[in-house]
Amino acid sequence: MKNTAYFLSDVHLRIQVDDVERERRKELFLLLDHIKAEQATLFIVGDWFDFYFEYGHVVSHAYLDVFSKMKELVDAGIQIHFFGGNHDYWIGPFLSENIGVKIYTKPATIEFADKKFYFNHGDGLDPDDVGYHRLRSVIQHPLFIWSFKWLIHPNASHWIANRLSRGSRKKYGKETIVDKLNLIRKNYDFAEDRFAEGADFVVTGHIHYPKLKMFDDRVFLTIGDFLNYFSYGYFDGVNLSLKQWQVKQLEQRELP
Repeated sequence: MKNTAYFLSDVHLRIQVDDVERERRKELFLLLDHIKAEQATLFIVGDWFDFYFEYGHVVSHAYLDVFSKMKELVDAGIQIHFFGGNHDYWIGPFLSENIGVKIYTKPATIEFADKKFYFNHGDGLDPDDVGYHRLRSVIQHPLFIWSFKWLIHPNASHWIANRLSRGSRKKYGKETIVDKLNLIRKNYDFAEDRFAEGADFVVTGHIHYPKLKMFDDRVFLTIGDFLNYFSYGYFDGVNLSLKQWQVKQLEQRELP
């Protein structure tokens, strides 16, 4: 195992697999093959899935190829650390027990290559978004999760998830670059507090806009996404950088 690592967030693997989704998965799997060949560590910083919820022994067939690929990496000795995001917070035991992924349901600091990395998907970091904070407290409540699991049929939950995801995409589609940069600036204050606590690197996602900023010898990275930018973070054992996977058949925005 090398002291190198890759960081991905906001891949938003879809429940409904169309031609674009199949092509996107091809590109993602090529990147995962690259990670496997390098024997690097993979950190998934939330919203790997567009919607993920386990009903006991039932998991979505739409992700069978993804599960298989993740298992392939783990069997090859790749460590995968998975932080739940606002789209896939409701992680059950399947990924950990059947695939071997290390699961985190809360933000955490991980020591890697003698450095301290603080991970937080990034939802809830805007103190002004009171409405979302209230919603988040509801959907992450154990009673809500229990009710969703036992009272709503999986087919119905997927229908609800698709509706919410379309609404979410419309919302984020209306956000301007200025909106995203303003949100990132709010994250800077949060990151500086984590640096004061001893973190060397702060890594987030959620905003769908890639940005790396130096704070003296500390680094803040919000990864971007694997939808428009196909961006990812890379740690070479010393430095953390922002990179872009060059896709072939899909539209791709340039890194800002």
